[in-house]
Amino acid sequence: MTIPAHPVFAEMPDAFLDAFGETGELTIGGNPLPQPVRAIVRGPFGGVVDGGGYGEPGVNGMSPRASFAEVDVPGLSDGDRFTFMGVTWIIHEPLPDGRGMVRCELERV
Repeated sequence: MTIPAHPVFAEMPDAFLDAFGETGELTIGGNPLPQPVRAIVRGPFGGVVDGGGYGEPGVNGMSPRASFAEVDVPGLSDGDRFTFMGVTWIIHEPLPDGRGMVRCELERV
């Protein structure tokens, strides 16, 4: 289900990305975007383990996540790729949050 963005949140993506954003390369539908995109990338502390998550396998199942400005990622879908700090990730379950951002889970390639 897509939640339509409310106008009160129009400036929110830029404010959050300016404060917390990191730059990465995004490939949508097999086509690299011409410019880097900003994203808020987060995950629990700890090293990346086999299977793409953080922490110990079977103990901490939280996957890394990223949030992008919705206007920066038109057509973002499962299987697209995001390269951040030299590591490429597969996008899973991108969902608009109704505030101008798209949130998704990341799996290490």
